[in-house]
Amino acid sequence: MLYHNKLATQFLINHMEKKCIICKNKLLGKQTRFCSTKCKNNLTNNKHQNYVSQQRRGYERKTKLIKMKGGCCSICSYNKNLAALCFHHLEPTTKSFQIDIRQCSNNSWNKLILEANICQLLCLNCHAETHNPSFST
Repeated sequence: MLYHNKLATQFLINHMEKKCIICKNKLLGKQTRFCSTKCKNNLTNNKHQNYVSQQRRGYERKTKLIKMKGGCCSICSYNKNLAALCFHHLEPTTKSFQIDIRQCSNNSWNKLILEANICQLLCLNCHAETHNPSFST
């Protein structure tokens, strides 16, 4: 009987002292599975979203946008490296955001298309010359 009481007591203690499923720290208050945001993120973020997949999505979307705009600089026809192509806003006052890898991965595809439609595809050299015409030699 004494052995049975010990097991019952240990069972109650284990169930009363809830522990974080990641670090095994004691849970407080309304915490049910995780002791902190850090522990929750350790479990959940790597399953649903991480930097690698975000970056991949950004590159894929930027590549699609570049191909939609002709795949080369609209001034000099440069097309050797897609990283050297950028979206130049023809009317800066209508610019909602700059089209870069981060924006390509975080905005909806429809927003990206709308923004790309008000842009001109330029290589970085032509883009710099467009913004700084008086600095040319």
